Amino acid sequence: MLNHYWQLIQKNNLFGLRDDTRIGVIRTVKPVLAEGEQLPVWANASRHALVQQVSATMLQLTTPLLDDPSEVVAYLRAGLSRVWAALPENGKLPVFTTGLENNQRIRIVLPEVLFERLYTAENFQGNGPDYVTYRNQIYDLVADGLITQLPLLTYLFAASPAKNGRAFWPAPDQERQLVQKVSDPDHLARTLALDVAVELDPYAASGVTEQMLNFLIDSCWFALSQPAIPLPAAAEVRRHSLAEAQKIAAGDPTAPVASLTAPIDAMAVWLNQVGLTPQRKQAFELMQSRVLKPETTIAGQVAAAAYHDISAAQTPLATQAHADLSMEEDLPGFSNLSGNSQALLQAVIDGGYQWTLLDPEQNILQIASDTQRHVLIDGALTSRTPASAMVVAEHRHAAKKVLAAAGLPVARGAKFTRWPEAKAAFEQSFARKSIVVKPEQRSHGLAVEQFAVPPTAKQFAQAFHAANQDHGVLVEMMGRGTTYHFTVIGRRVVSVLENAAANVVGDGRKSIKELIALKNGKRPNARQLKLDETANRQLKLQSVTMNTVLRRGQQIFLASAAHPQTGGDIYDVTTEIDPSYNQLAVAAADALELPIAAVDIVIDNLYDAYAAEPEGQAIIISVDPIPDLTLPQQPDMGAAHSIAPALLTYLFSEK
Repeated sequence: MLNHYWQLIQKNNLFGLRDDTRIGVIRTVKPVLAEGEQLPVWANASRHALVQQVSATMLQLTTPLLDDPSEVVAYLRAGLSRVWAALPENGKLPVFTTGLENNQRIRIVLPEVLFERLYTAENFQGNGPDYVTYRNQIYDLVADGLITQLPLLTYLFAASPAKNGRAFWPAPDQERQLVQKVSDPDHLARTLALDVAVELDPYAASGVTEQMLNFLIDSCWFALSQPAIPLPAAAEVRRHSLAEAQKIAAGDPTAPVASLTAPIDAMAVWLNQVGLTPQRKQAFELMQSRVLKPETTIAGQVAAAAYHDISAAQTPLATQAHADLSMEEDLPGFSNLSGNSQALLQAVIDGGYQWTLLDPEQNILQIASDTQRHVLIDGALTSRTPASAMVVAEHRHAAKKVLAAAGLPVARGAKFTRWPEAKAAFEQSFARKSIVVKPEQRSHGLAVEQFAVPPTAKQFAQAFHAANQDHGVLVEMMGRGTTYHFTVIGRRVVSVLENAAANVVGDGRKSIKELIALKNGKRPNARQLKLDETANRQLKLQSVTMNTVLRRGQQIFLASAAHPQTGGDIYDVTTEIDPSYNQLAVAAADALELPIAAVDIVIDNLYDAYAAEPEGQAIIISVDPIPDLTLPQQPDMGAAHSIAPALLTYLFSEK
């Protein structure tokens, strides 16, 4: 028999609100540390941070309440990866501990619009319960329904071998915590959510899976469709469910439980009636198969591992989960974001800030402390960057004019939009000079050709047409020296990197192609060397091919211009360069009104102090309003460090 609420849901077509159900995870983590080691103190800029320190030995991860279970898992993976990174060398993140300190609660919030629509549909006309009492009654129904499902939930999700290889079961005074109503702290009489205690999955990096969360949401809505338990029988139903669940927890995890066939079949019938998305269908079929094959449950897998003297933490799946958390390049859960956004999020989690991913495709993030909030695009573009400065910096010729007007050193040159004018200028002047040909609009090193030896007419034509995109071409005199990449945040230089053009060095055995593959294996994706048309042209100029075996120590270049995103080498020289060049970089950012910027300067000698005279000692060649936060983290030589924390300090230290 259907209950009254479910009849209203069907009548008013409200089941679609199921996808608006929000779910989150509250996970307690107690890392295992070597004797004498301590858990690093976790920063706490916001009381709503993903990772919070609850004691000297324990952390708590609290995900936001989201309507997409896959996003909840992503938050957990990201948070746990940063906890992993912060641990001392021999620190571990165990799933099971004797005191059961590592545990989690799944928090489920039914959509508020569901209660509103149901309350309106009741048409009480002043004779019914008040709104808060009404919504509490619905939560009571769902909580009672989940308690009746405790045997099934225990069978599916209990895994801890804490008691002689059996699943953990709480002490009698803790049993009420298995399904618990959560009160609104601002309105204690109002039920805010339901908490369901679910053991950690040792085979998932996050301790919980998307399928588990989807199944729990459907379990809530299934409970909402079932007849209400009569009040006189409620205590007995609860006692029976707890006893059955405890019996399952104490039993053989590889033995089938016949009594679970009926509830899983009933849920299958209900799901077929209401309809299933592919994700929910996959989740249910996985749980259904576990009822039929006990050895595939989490507890069954743990028991099998224990039988073979393999701890749950040492199984191949668990090893894979730990490998997921220790990813060196990407932030687990958010590898689809740009490198800049990932670098920023790492600093956000480490700094104890709250954050919301507003638009993953556009890399738009909102970061908040308890007193401030900021929206950032691509990890570094903030509201403090003027729109006019963005436009000017985007176009090299305009930016160069602004820099020159401020008395800063820039390269002599000209802008061309048509080939005949560029060809005439080359024939009259550029043909006998060392020049750089590049797109007028910033291109992150793409289509930039640097000719230390004056180019031939053919080479110049190729470079011009490759660079002639939407806004014309700049032809400039080549500066004397090496390119240095300065990152400026709040009028302070936080990183200086020396740039070298993409190259390989021979070992007397490997071909150029093999040397490139070897070098790429140690590099992040954004800085891979490429065997493209530009590289082949450079190889031809040096009289080699990709199959040439270089002599030991022989260096071959794959590009003429030095830029990290075209495979160039980077060396950290933050503490080596003369401070006068830091002042020059800050002056360039100031001239363009950019509080955050990357400034590229060609410098003749990084140890000699800068002076305006003689001319050519330093030339500013580029100013980018969105610096690359990832470059200082993985230099080819020199100290690696993160500059994203400096960005957060700048944003949140000023009112």
